Amino acid sequence: MAAEVVGLTMCSKKGEPGVSVSEIRLIKGFGIEGDFRQGGERQVSLLSVEVRCWMEAQSEQGFCYQRFRENVLMKGLRMETLEPGSLLSVGSAKLRISKQRKQCFNECARFSKGISCELSRCAAFAVVEQSGTIRINDSISILPVTAT
Repeated sequence: MAAEVVGLTMCSKKGEPGVSVSEIRLIKGFGIEGDFRQGGERQVSLLSVEVRCWMEAQSEQGFCYQRFRENVLMKGLRMETLEPGSLLSVGSAKLRISKQRKQCFNECARFSKGISCELSRCAAFAVVEQSGTIRINDSISILPVTAT
């Protein structure tokens, strides 16, 4: 199965629920035009639809389950296999994985009980390496990393 984009979300302010959109414009070294995450190592957040469905099916909700909103929701890509430095081609943009795994918080009931969480293991963050546009149904490819 080919990897593809199944959902896109933008958040103009931290803490607000995201807004589903049909496309996002990415700017190299900056992030998503109109999103609050700008600059730094967490310009774009990525998650697989399988993990989002897993989260929704859990009886013990985690602290982040309602708060975390990925910018790019994907299917067909095993997020846990990506490592920092991995390069993805998504739509006409290129993203470099900057951080794999999401931090757990002490306030989380799952964390304090020692219950594992797929969100902490499979969320990833990326920086924009090449400006471009990502749309729903765009394909996702892992590119070879070349030495610079």
